Formats: sequence, structure tokens, C-alpha cells
Amino acid sequence: MNAAPPPDIYVRVITTSEATRLEFTARRLGIPPVRATLIGSDALLKVRQELDAGLTRLKDELTGLAVEDKDLNRVFQSLHGLGRTLLFILFGSQQAILKELQTFWNDALPLGMNPEMPPPLVECVGSKDGFLPLEFLPLFRMFPGPPVKTRDKFITACRTLVGFSCVVKRTILPAPIRGGNTLRTGPQGRVPTRYLYYEHLHGAVEELAWFADAGGAHIDLEGPYPDGTDRAPSLAEQIFDPRLRLDGTLRELPDQVQHFACHCYTRSEDTLAAEIELSGAGCHSRTTLGALGADLVALGASQAQRTFDLPLVMMNACGSGRMRAPGAPSFPYLFLTNGNRGFIGTETEIPDDVAAAFSKALYERFLVHRIPLGRAVLESRRHLLHTLRNPLGLTYATYADPSLHVRPTPEERSHATDAAHP
Repeated sequence: MNAAPPPDIYVRVITTSEATRLEFTARRLGIPPVRATLIGSDALLKVRQELDAGLTRLKDELTGLAVEDKDLNRVFQSLHGLGRTLLFILFGSQQAILKELQTFWNDALPLGMNPEMPPPLVECVGSKDGFLPLEFLPLFRMFPGPPVKTRDKFITACRTLVGFSCVVKRTILPAPIRGGNTLRTGPQGRVPTRYLYYEHLHGAVEELAWFADAGGAHIDLEGPYPDGTDRAPSLAEQIFDPRLRLDGTLRELPDQVQHFACHCYTRSEDTLAAEIELSGAGCHSRTTLGALGADLVALGASQAQRTFDLPLVMMNACGSGRMRAPGAPSFPYLFLTNGNRGFIGTETEIPDDVAAAFSKALYERFLVHRIPLGRAVLESRRHLLHTLRNPLGLTYATYADPSLHVRPTPEERSHATDAAHP
């Protein structure tokens, strides 16, 4: 499988000392680009603050994992209203710009909302401190339309938001994504995966059970960590060298995925003070990104250069009220500057049961059915939307090559060839 094609829409956030501008460029011929200057020098920070507040309101409105039919319109109006508020913070009520942007989006992606067609690819590029939550913007249709009264209408209405219709790749500058676009498999075609968690989260325990049971035939699991032993490598050592087993030995094939099901804490005013909290078998740790980064620097200076690709990282931030959207990019920035080949994480902390449901949906598609990562993330969002009417899958952002996939084993390639030529 080759690398992903060029994006159908390329969104660039350009920040200078004078202003912040957005530039939208379409791959489709004949579509003029759209360039707009944001309202105020701190518009993107205000957007992320409002995103955090809006998602908190939305989470409070959801009475359970599944949204009841009587609440569909209220939930959609809240979600779409959040997107419109973000647009207002960015552009004010400048009618000409908003109309131009909506026209551009529909002309560039005329079939973008059609679930029967391959989803468009959108790439959004910006710095860590100047990032755009593109997935939440209702760029296909800024007017919410009539009240949503059925499940089918709810799903159709949600596709007006970019993140439910498009594969979105985020790129943080200056932290390019490194490594190849395939994950390797070990014996029996299983994907080496490390599990790091906070054991008192019900969702984390549920995810671990899925890895060991339903995913066991496809995943070679290392963990969970912490495991209560003194011989286990530190968190920084496991991130720096994903070949390390918890007993201190090396396995031949490094982790291809590192999965965190834990608490995360952010303070928007100090990104280095963001923290990862782990707990297991009576052991507990709470590590700042500043301290973790310092340990990674020391390891990099004292050990041989790594000659293998580093794993994809997924950070499932579970719980309530600990991680805030303004500081969320701190986590992907740490791992991407470490050289990891990608990062998936949430914009804000989400309910435990939603985190577990999304995680299982994603890994079933990505590691079991071997769907490329970008499409697997989009299908997992849609899965929560179709089965539970829950829109919080939209909070998962992807900083990785959307064509990243599990490399088929020789047996799988042979089976595919036989199936294609009976």
C-alpha cells in the first residue's frame, strides 16, 4: 500500500507578529483558494478555550453512553452551535468570508457528505500553539437546518461537521511525522502493543480485557504497566526504547502501538506542567511532560541511535475535568518530537465509557480488520454515532499518516491473492 495521496483540502495556519491567517487550498482544479485574517491576535487561544467549555457543556448534557431519541435535537443543536461559535470567534460575523468559505468547502468536496463515497482527506497544518479544531466546524452547512427528529436525520445532520465526513490529518510544525506507513507483525501475525493504564478507571479495565480477549489473536500485548515490580523500566525508558519488556529484557520487534488509558492533566498556561498519571498493582506515578522530556533527552544522549521506527501512540484521557482543550496539543507534540510515527488523542477529557467504546471500535478496525488508520478513525466516530448516537468520537484528533496500516503477513498476502484469482 502506497503513501496517502495529496489532501483534497489543505488548511494552513500562518502566524506572524502582525496577525494570524488561515489559508484553504483545494486539490480540485478551478477552485480558488480562500485566505482570511482572524479576528484578534489571540483568536485561536479563545477558540480552544471555547471548545473546552462547549465540550464540557455537551458532556454534561449526555445522560449516558447512548443518546435517547428525545434528546437527539438538543444534542445536535449543542454540537452545531459550538461549531458556529468557533467560527464567530475566528471570523466575527463577516458574512462575505463565511459565505466564501462555505462555498469553497462544498465546491472542493461536492460529494464530501455522501457516506457511500470514499471520504475526502483534509490536512490541517499549524504550530503547537496555533492550532485549529477543524473537525468541529460545520463548514458544509453553517445553518443548522430544521429540528432533528429521527436517528437518520441526526446522523445526516452531524455530517455537516468536517470530522464526521472527512479524514482529518493534523500536522504540527516543526514536528514532522517520521517512520514508514506500515506496522509490523510478530509471530502468528500479531501486532506488538504496550498497555499503560490507571487501574481504577472502569474503562481502562474494560479496554485491557478487550486487548486480552477479543483482540488477543491479533495483538501481542506487553503490560499492563505499572505492574507492581521494581525491575520494570521507567515510563521514559519504555517510550524511548519500545523493545523493552517489563522484565527488563528486549524483544526482537519493538512496540508498534503504545496505548495509554489513564488520567491526563493540562494547564493551558504552562504546557510543560501537563501530566500523565498511571496506576497499577499498588504502584502510582504522576509525571510532568517537562520531566519526561528531560529524561528522553538524557536517554538520547547516552544510548545508541535508534534504528527502528517508533510506535503509534494512542492516549485515551479518561475521567472528568482533568484535561483541558487549550493544553491538549502538548501531548502529541511530546511524542512527535520524540520521533513517534503518530499520535491519537482527545481534545479534552471524555467519559470513561466513551473512551472504552471508541478504543475498541478503533482497534477492531485498525488492528483486526487492517483498515488504514485515517479511515479507521473516521469509521469509529461514525460507529459511535450510528450505534449510540453519541458524537464524542469527534474529540479524537489524529496526528499521523492516514495511510498507516498493519503490514499483511505472507499468509495473508497469499490468501488475498488466492481470493482475487480463484
